[in-house]
Amino acid sequence: MSRKGFTLLEVLMGLVILAILAGLTLGFFQAAESSKIRVSGIRVHGLGVQVGMFVKLRGFPPATLEELASRLDRTDWMRAGKFVDAWDRPIEYRVDGKEFRVWSCGPDGVSGTGDDIEYKRN
Repeated sequence: MSRKGFTLLEVLMGLVILAILAGLTLGFFQAAESSKIRVSGIRVHGLGVQVGMFVKLRGFPPATLEELASRLDRTDWMRAGKFVDAWDRPIEYRVDGKEFRVWSCGPDGVSGTGDDIEYKRN
């Protein structure tokens, strides 16, 4: 006797396996994005601390973040001469007199949105 098609149990087992695989894959992508956020936060904080130290030594912030490159010795944080976040986008930096701001645009790549990662002075 030959059998054609699948039983209901076989179809349900296939769907369960596919759902488990999809859940694992989604979890992996969420973990990867979370780790990029942490890496970018570490870079932004490190640069902000260095700018703060620069201000204490010289009385004013550097004109560009790249002036800190020799002090940090973190070539892995740079691409094409610019400090970048975990998404390989330039880390933003603004100076207004003695005040400064260092931030990453975050996962969406748009500055001024809720997912920006900003250096906050203590």
